[in-house]
Amino acid sequence: MKSKLGGRERGGVTRRGALTALGLSGAAAACGRRPEAPRYLGRVTFNHGVASGDPRTDRVVIWTRVTPEADGPVPVRWVVARNRQLTNVVQTGVVETDARRDYTVKVDVSGLRDGMHYHYGFLAGEERSMVGRTRTLKQGRLERMKIAVASCASYAHGFFNAYEAMSREDDLDLVVHLGDYIYEYGVEGFGGDQAVALGRIPSPEIECLSLSDYRLRHAQYKAERELQAAHAKCAWVCVWDDHEVANDSWMGGAENHNSENNEGSWADRRRAALQAYYEWMPIRDPESGRPFEAINRSFQFGDLATLVMLETRLLARTEPLNYATDLPLYSTPWDFTNPDAPRAIAPSAAEGNPNVRMLPVPYETVRGRLRPVFDWRRVQAAVQSPGDPPDGLQWVPDRVRLREMLEDPARQMLGPQQETWLQRTLTQSTSSRTAWQILGNQTLMAEITAPDLHAAPERAKAAAEAALPGARQLMAFTRFPIPLSTDSWDGYPRARGRLYDMLRRIDGNLIVLTGDSHAAWVNELKREDVRIGVELGATSITSPSAGDVFAPAGVDFTAGIAARNPDVVWNEQTKRGYLRLTLERERALAEFISVSSIASKSFRVDRDAGFVIRPSQEPGMAPVEQVDENGRAVEEAPAAKKK
Repeated sequence: MKSKLGGRERGGVTRRGALTALGLSGAAAACGRRPEAPRYLGRVTFNHGVASGDPRTDRVVIWTRVTPEADGPVPVRWVVARNRQLTNVVQTGVVETDARRDYTVKVDVSGLRDGMHYHYGFLAGEERSMVGRTRTLKQGRLERMKIAVASCASYAHGFFNAYEAMSREDDLDLVVHLGDYIYEYGVEGFGGDQAVALGRIPSPEIECLSLSDYRLRHAQYKAERELQAAHAKCAWVCVWDDHEVANDSWMGGAENHNSENNEGSWADRRRAALQAYYEWMPIRDPESGRPFEAINRSFQFGDLATLVMLETRLLARTEPLNYATDLPLYSTPWDFTNPDAPRAIAPSAAEGNPNVRMLPVPYETVRGRLRPVFDWRRVQAAVQSPGDPPDGLQWVPDRVRLREMLEDPARQMLGPQQETWLQRTLTQSTSSRTAWQILGNQTLMAEITAPDLHAAPERAKAAAEAALPGARQLMAFTRFPIPLSTDSWDGYPRARGRLYDMLRRIDGNLIVLTGDSHAAWVNELKREDVRIGVELGATSITSPSAGDVFAPAGVDFTAGIAARNPDVVWNEQTKRGYLRLTLERERALAEFISVSSIASKSFRVDRDAGFVIRPSQEPGMAPVEQVDENGRAVEEAPAAKKK
């Protein structure tokens, strides 16, 4: 279905309508008295909307931010009511905010009824915020719920049209955001050219390093009308990925952090970024005694679903292997006993020889086939220019050594404590006969082999090199089957193996929700040909994918992925949007929603594909089936055809 968006508002929560609703002289209490805004001498505005999140059966977090005319403490009244006019008040109170928490307001409102819709808003001085809508979790039997899944919103790369489309969903119960809610880059970093072209310059213009930097970046995002409308629509459950701090982050650092380049210590930067995150997001602050990084938590939606949000970045993750610097090249021993005429020797002959050096072996293509080169003069010239070997030579990855490096038992993704917590949480879910177990996960979990790009056109190689230095050589390596990304679970196969073994023992109905890749996915998760579950990858709100880099050069990245990955049921690498997941007891419906443009605020909404997932299968039945908008089968899923 296609519909025009932009221009006149239709349905959903609009900023004008919400402001009008809360502007009706405050909120009338259930006892008949109207709670008034607390006295404040200066002028206050609500520039960043409202939000709610982390719902429980009896409580929910509500959030806003005030912008005062002058520094100093600001008292703010919050109101939770049964109606949009906020006249049928359920709970109300006053909190004080100031510069120490960047004038954000966050209240964990308790004493609510389960499974109920509520409206909420805030008052300060003479000003009223917009009105938000939220819902507590239901206890007992639950037949249906609808979730929007989002990730990766780079302000610089385009307009938040996908958030606008999301806010117009008729019966959305929850938004699950899988991270990269903000991006840390400055105008000279990722997306800088697009930022200038679209007039979407990041604030601050420099890369975020300090607490004030991250606060400004969050403020810029929350000032976007489209994002405000999506937050006001329903409660959100959020987790960070890497860009809330810095690109490709891990426990001890990040690819985009250099302490020797006036960027300070990693610990200080991480602490500043997370403080701003907790201030600006509708999420509960860490419990006493838990690490600041322990954002992992779970939510129970009656007997229908358990949602478990994982932390895969800062608690325990080992440093990702970097293809640009760490990918081992196929090498062989050379005997330098005669330094004027070194010669390649067998590994068995190298033992005990003090004159042996291990050197990478260049390869050349002869009659369409690769063969190693052992002419010392050509080898020496290649070794002296490792980034761009001469004379038509190329390097070959040492896939055996790569596998050994990735299989290092010390490499962690979740860490022992989170693994134990996850097993306990999911065991409780299946023991209580909950229909679905849902993991909110940041990076691709399925095994994904990179598409073969070694023969791509020169313009594709040039485009890739411009986007990512070193990409040209990496494209040559894809002649051989290597993991698409070592920053994903493919970079931590032992940790994934432990997780899969745990999930097999628990034997639930697993759906993994994944962000980060800026692409849409339906993947079978398997361990030794035993199905573990289904992974649904949500594309980005605005951030470009690898497919976007190659598409202008005529390279179909989507088809390349499909050709090498039988467990990828479906993928789409060039669309921006979100995932809509409707859970019922006997099936889950995953629909991939995209917007036609992020370069303009005039756009169209498309349903690119839909898939039904069954909680259990009869022998021979496909676990995933593509369906049209009326629920009819489109075709047998590719993965099923191979069975």
